[in-house]
Amino acid sequence: MDIRLEQYKIFYTTAVCGSFSEASKSLFITQSAVSQQIRSLENKLGVMLFVRGKKGAKLTSQGELLFGYAKRAIDEIENAENLFTRMKSLDEGSLRIGAGDTITRHFLLDKLEIFHNTYPGIKIEILNRVTDETIGRLNSGKVDVAFVSLPISNELAHNLDIIEVRKLHDIFVAGEQYSYLADRYVSMQELASLPLVMLEPKSNTRKITDAYFSTYGIELNPEFELGSYDLLFDFASKNLGIACVTEEFSPQLEDKKVFKLKTDFKLPERSIGICTLKNVEPAPAVEKLIEMIIK
Repeated sequence: MDIRLEQYKIFYTTAVCGSFSEASKSLFITQSAVSQQIRSLENKLGVMLFVRGKKGAKLTSQGELLFGYAKRAIDEIENAENLFTRMKSLDEGSLRIGAGDTITRHFLLDKLEIFHNTYPGIKIEILNRVTDETIGRLNSGKVDVAFVSLPISNELAHNLDIIEVRKLHDIFVAGEQYSYLADRYVSMQELASLPLVMLEPKSNTRKITDAYFSTYGIELNPEFELGSYDLLFDFASKNLGIACVTEEFSPQLEDKKVFKLKTDFKLPERSIGICTLKNVEPAPAVEKLIEMIIK
């Protein structure tokens, strides 16, 4: 049934005004245009909606029935319009963030505290996954913005707008049992021969480290592979192995339970990237969060 929403709006306004002439004034169209659209709607529905008279237009029983549905529909549309207005002003809305546990805890947490205190009406949802999975959720629309460890492959990056916001440097740390390494430089070959504690293979940090050693023909076979970044320090402090960690996310170095190894090589520099979809305008909450982070 080919009925335009505009016809229902004219019908609703006429019913509220109780007059074709008053409806025309409210809608800023001619009275004949109101009459024509009402007549068209009646013909398409096969019912009479109004009883016309000198004192105006009164709804028929069928018109009363339609009015109930039209009112609910128009109220819902108005509610949606009001919601979008509140979302633009950040009084209300939602923000779905994709990020790894480590980035969430050591980079995002303080920034989200400020954002939440500034815009308490925005509901924040965080999906913690490794980089590849986080980007997959961004592409599928399950998150609005993604915070990931860079670099990433061109295959993952081709559909994204990426802003680099913080440089990261990976290092190796050890507990007191390995203090004999503290005063000298450790080579890649020697390090690979020691018990290692590293993140699980699917993490981007681990992939980058493995790839770097592989370019020198060295394969890393960690003693322990963990899903939690902070557990790396716990394992290192218990002398369970040499842990690969991110220097910028390592306040544990200050308590002296672990120490930073000197190495005759440097792992590739990484960074944190803010990712949004190309050719998709970010929601106001996303724009404001990015603005707060990069200012």
